[in-house]
Amino acid sequence: MFIGELSKLTGATPRAIRLYETLKLLQVRRHGQYRVYDKSHVEFVQLIKEAQSLGVSLAEMQHLKRGAQDLDWVALDQLLALKQAAVAQQIIQQQAELQRIKHYQQLIAACVAKGLNQCEPNS
Repeated sequence: MFIGELSKLTGATPRAIRLYETLKLLQVRRHGQYRVYDKSHVEFVQLIKEAQSLGVSLAEMQHLKRGAQDLDWVALDQLLALKQAAVAQQIIQQQAELQRIKHYQQLIAACVAKGLNQCEPNS
């Protein structure tokens, strides 16, 4: 198959697919001036896109690359564990921020209920 069909099957733009090739994430054979892709390319492009959606950068993918369309799965698992810990930390920080927002909303609601034009934010 050619790049247009690979693009349709994976949802990756032709430009992105060419970038993956430039970064050596995809190894593609050529037939004359045309790149020729097969099912393994479809699966690997889908894997790249899914990894990106989980926060794995293309540079990180390059470091995980082994062979034509293969990754160092142990290293990928370790990377995902680090990303999971970072997301968990972000959740904790956002929950704390949410609590602060709720606190100030309660203070404002109390001021409004009393008919006050000015509130003391640290009351």
